[in-house]
Amino acid sequence: MSFSLEYLQYEVEGQLLDRKRANIEPKKIAEHISAFSNAEGGTLIIGIEDDGEITGFKHPKTKKIENYIEVPHDFLARSPKYEAERIPVINSKGEKDEILVFIIEPSYDSIISLKDESVFLRVNDKSKRQSHSQITQLEYDRGSRKFEEELVEYSSIEDVNDAVVEEFRQLLGTTVSTEKLLKARGFLRDGKLTVAGLLLFSDNTSAFMPSARIRFMRYEGVKAESGTRLNIVKDVTFDRALPTAIREARTFINTQLRDFTFLGKDGRFVTLPEYPEYAWFEGMINAIVHRRYDNQGD
Repeated sequence: MSFSLEYLQYEVEGQLLDRKRANIEPKKIAEHISAFSNAEGGTLIIGIEDDGEITGFKHPKTKKIENYIEVPHDFLARSPKYEAERIPVINSKGEKDEILVFIIEPSYDSIISLKDESVFLRVNDKSKRQSHSQITQLEYDRGSRKFEEELVEYSSIEDVNDAVVEEFRQLLGTTVSTEKLLKARGFLRDGKLTVAGLLLFSDNTSAFMPSARIRFMRYEGVKAESGTRLNIVKDVTFDRALPTAIREARTFINTQLRDFTFLGKDGRFVTLPEYPEYAWFEGMINAIVHRRYDNQGD
């Protein structure tokens, strides 16, 4: 253990540290372990009061130290990486005693839940129970659940653009049916499109995910204004299947950029675009690939 006793007593409680009296219910300790592991990790100290007083485990109302050592096994569906150390101390009554310190590592690839399926997250100095939507977001963040693999309710193979699927089929060099192809590639399950299937092959994306679109906006001037000073001079949306939308956006944006012609050193006229296509096109593709499609909004 690299922490001094003084640190364990007096370090400010917060995102990375908490102290608990040794009469707390073991399940509550499990909640704190879940919270720390689902955040940035942290240190959980049992047997020291919030004000730094060492009460240890010899108080009449305390529970056995072994009850807490077994908490990860008894209450957690999956145990995070942690260390539990019993540290000999002298308590506030001058008696030989112990405290228990959990050093909890963050769980990067999975959610740490209790056996009752409840999940907690450390937020400042609190361990907060997470709602269903918050748990889902944590799963996306850790990669234990992927948004693009989720099924889109009320979607079906009827929402697919056959021409885009045919283009995909030719790239793969196959002749299988649309349904078999989409199922084989994980884009169609139980008769519904996945999010990835919808984005890649449907021209009806906006009916299910209104913000999944490419939007071109041009302003008069160097900054966006609002209200009576609104200065939008061009606002065009591309919301078809992504391969189609990307091509349409690329063609359109090229029409919105100026060309400059000048006389080169060799005596010939040279024409260059206002912005190199490779630069803005790469930026657009990066935005499409890396955006959070589970976060709805412009």
